Amino acid sequence: MTNTNFKPFDWKSGKQNVVDNSAWSRLNDIIYESRRVPIKKDIKEFLKLPVAQQEVLLHSFASLSLTSALQMKKGVRAVQEIATSPKEIAVFNALQYLESLNNRAYSYIIEELTRDSRTDRSKIFDWAINNQHLQEKNYQLNSIYESGNPLQRLAVLVLVNSGLYHSAFFAPLYLFGQGHLSRTAELTKDALRVTSFSGMYPGIKFRDRFNKLSSNKQEEIKIWVDNLIDTAMANESKHIELLYQDTDWTDNALNYVKYSINKGLMSLGLETKYPQTIDDIDSTIKQGLVENADGDDFFFYANKHAITHMNEI
Repeated sequence: MTNTNFKPFDWKSGKQNVVDNSAWSRLNDIIYESRRVPIKKDIKEFLKLPVAQQEVLLHSFASLSLTSALQMKKGVRAVQEIATSPKEIAVFNALQYLESLNNRAYSYIIEELTRDSRTDRSKIFDWAINNQHLQEKNYQLNSIYESGNPLQRLAVLVLVNSGLYHSAFFAPLYLFGQGHLSRTAELTKDALRVTSFSGMYPGIKFRDRFNKLSSNKQEEIKIWVDNLIDTAMANESKHIELLYQDTDWTDNALNYVKYSINKGLMSLGLETKYPQTIDDIDSTIKQGLVENADGDDFFFYANKHAITHMNEI
């Protein structure tokens, strides 16, 4: 027998963190089961879309699946390792589970939409595997998760969930804004609620640490984040051009991603980088942005809409 004393965790002991308590109490609100959404009812409508739009949609979900796999395996775990309390660890455990739900949903949508078509599902996933821009993005993210300091890990987790994911979210939201594929949009909405939550919570944890730094250290972090975004967006722009090359959606998708990156910076408590605001987003994508009815009091945010309205704490 060792001399180590293992201790239980009394969730009511010590100083209570209101953000952690709020996060934990809201987690069940965003748990979902993808197979409860009958995506198969979208198949006929999906097959009526132009072939280019069918491919873009499938490639979008494959893109989400690839990056989500890294987030599920490495991203959330990298910030969980720097958690400062058992309750914070518990919340990050839940976020990893929620990322797994999203990952399953992306695959499920591809499975269902290719069920009655001649599309080889494996080729959809191969497209993502062979996409050098997706591979480069995940290589960059993985490097930070493995060797970055706590603030860098938190920052990149926020920027993926709040910004970089949205190059692929654009397609289903844009189609839904045109009145297409309502069941696919419903599942996309469920995934967006998770990514919205998973961007806000680590953003608050980033602020807690950032605000304790000296002004010089804060400036170093700001410069690091700015350089990270420049590098990531240079690569992401190429991915967007490839993903949407057979449509006229490229510019609108890029605008939407820049707008989303700004929202990520807001979560981090940093100044926005791009001039894009909600007024610069195409009216069709605005129709596709689904309201999150349960988002009104996440972490003291007044979110009528989880994506388009995010007030400071």
